[in-house]
Amino acid sequence: MKKIFFVLFAVNLLVSCSNDDESNYHYELLAVEDAIVPDEFEFGKIYDITVKYILPDDCYIYSDILYEYDFDARNIAVITTVIEENNCETLNFDEEITFRVQALQASPYIFKFWQGEDENGIPIYLIIEVPVVTKNNQSINEFKTTHTKM
Repeated sequence: MKKIFFVLFAVNLLVSCSNDDESNYHYELLAVEDAIVPDEFEFGKIYDITVKYILPDDCYIYSDILYEYDFDARNIAVITTVIEENNCETLNFDEEITFRVQALQASPYIFKFWQGEDENGIPIYLIIEVPVVTKNNQSINEFKTTHTKM
């Protein structure tokens, strides 16, 4: 009896979760127009990073921020959901989103904000390097050489 109930439940679950509709949206990256980052990070502290981008029309909806690790570099782009409709109203509206980063590496942070692609399909980035310092404004490497373990 339990097996029959489980089979009926599983079949019902599969049928109710099937999607007969076609997708009428897709995801798209939007170019970062500008970025606001601190001049330096103090090791261990948390900082706000703001990216500015343009919404081309009202069919684009902010979805998430792409924050991808690439060794010491961070690749960043804006992810949007695009509703596939023909009656989208042109906006060209300036938007910005702020996210937080905790400085947990000793080497400088290299932020690579995606700004689109060139005519050959090669990504274009706004690159900003942010040094990491200690509380007394020494770089982490200077701090390590002047302070030894006891």
